[in-house]
Amino acid sequence: MTTKVDKRGRSRLQPYQGFVGLDSSRDLFNQDDGERQALHVLENAYADFRGQIVRDGPAEFRFGTKPVKHVVHYDTDTVVVASEYGDGLHLESEQGFEFDFVFPSSAILSSTVFNRNIMFTARGLAPTVFDGNLFRFTTSTAATVALPAFCTTVQQRLCLAGLAASDTQVMIGAANTLDTFFGDEEVDASSPLRAGNLDIANLLGTADKITGISSFETDKLCIFTNDRAFVYKLDPDITLWELQTEASATYGCASHNTIKEAGTDLLYCSRSGIHALRRVTDNGLQISSVNLSAQIDQIYRSLFNQVSDPQEITAVWDQDEGQYHVFFPIAGSGEFNRLTMTVNSGSDGTRTSFSTGDFLKARCGTTLGGNMVIGTKRGVFDRNKIESNQGAMPDVTVETPVLWMGALDGIKQSSSITIQAYGDGELTITATDDQNRDKWQTTVMLTDEDDDGRRTVPLQRQYERPMSIRFRGLRFKFEFKGTGLFRIIGFAVELI
Repeated sequence: MTTKVDKRGRSRLQPYQGFVGLDSSRDLFNQDDGERQALHVLENAYADFRGQIVRDGPAEFRFGTKPVKHVVHYDTDTVVVASEYGDGLHLESEQGFEFDFVFPSSAILSSTVFNRNIMFTARGLAPTVFDGNLFRFTTSTAATVALPAFCTTVQQRLCLAGLAASDTQVMIGAANTLDTFFGDEEVDASSPLRAGNLDIANLLGTADKITGISSFETDKLCIFTNDRAFVYKLDPDITLWELQTEASATYGCASHNTIKEAGTDLLYCSRSGIHALRRVTDNGLQISSVNLSAQIDQIYRSLFNQVSDPQEITAVWDQDEGQYHVFFPIAGSGEFNRLTMTVNSGSDGTRTSFSTGDFLKARCGTTLGGNMVIGTKRGVFDRNKIESNQGAMPDVTVETPVLWMGALDGIKQSSSITIQAYGDGELTITATDDQNRDKWQTTVMLTDEDDDGRRTVPLQRQYERPMSIRFRGLRFKFEFKGTGLFRIIGFAVELI
């Protein structure tokens, strides 16, 4: 954004650009950065790698009418959900297949795909299997007795944890076998492909318990507790299983359904923030947990504290957009808050930015082959790309912190504001002073085409508006309603 100067060389145009998303590490009155500007509210939009504010993608209805508590892809064309009915949770596919067993409404399901089947687990209940046409209970006696809460797949083996009789043990199935666990085979079974168990009780040294499990780096099993994590290297050959002593994860996991593989990282939510289990870049040998959300610690804790059972928190990793969406249920309300971490890679390395959202009251999600699906209060929706004109469009709200544009105690006089934005719809800008008094408002009608129907580039002249007010500090709110791609590149205030 071009900076105007007066005859004495002093800047008269105060620009704000290079947005970095939400930041609660500093208070509302101490975030006037100009370049790389933090935001106080960023709802249904995010800050991309250019530092531009971009609206979240629209969504199209897919199927269902009931609140969705769990959603998973069977394949690229088939989604299976756990929907809330009056009598409990029903497992059903979009082709119309339904399980005749009704889960309790309070059940928290986890799922994994193994041998072209989906296995569902829920604490205190026998595992359920879906093969694309039929739902059934597992035929494994050992798994039926164990009543596992969590499941995952590692190295051609199905893993179960959160067992009724042992909250420190992981059951690991026979290689390439869906319904065979330790206790289902002959006692003298000697095949290296046989089933087995892992127990971390004597590694803990405390009364902690398993809170989640996941595959990691293709051949490893990560076992999370409330306060830490253990990593085992697995193999189809049971004699080659070993504990990875180079792993040192000092942050535990709060919810199994937040654990998602994102490239070489394993993302998950703890009590204090979003973390990544990854190789330390210095030597590539040590495995450690890294806090990715330190700049929004207060926002995260506020969302986390509204949840009655942390295991109800879910998340989904959108590989195409580089976004990790976390869904926080608000206790006693049936509503959800969404927190999104966007991973931006550029010449200066990888950075994360954060935003929130309430679009469609999304409560869970799944991705496969670039197709992101979200579960909502009224069925399942496909999440489209940001440039799509198809489906329901989210309304955007953006609020800045207090911007001082000079000395904190000095009175300023503005003459105009310039907004660089792109989209097709109505953009309302409101200015409030540092005493929370409304000072100014305007509405700009944006269009992405000129009179000849050709796509245009936002021009400074198009979006410059008079703004003659006196103030010490100002907060700006941007509210957008419209269709298609919407961006805010930056804005500037002209001072007299």
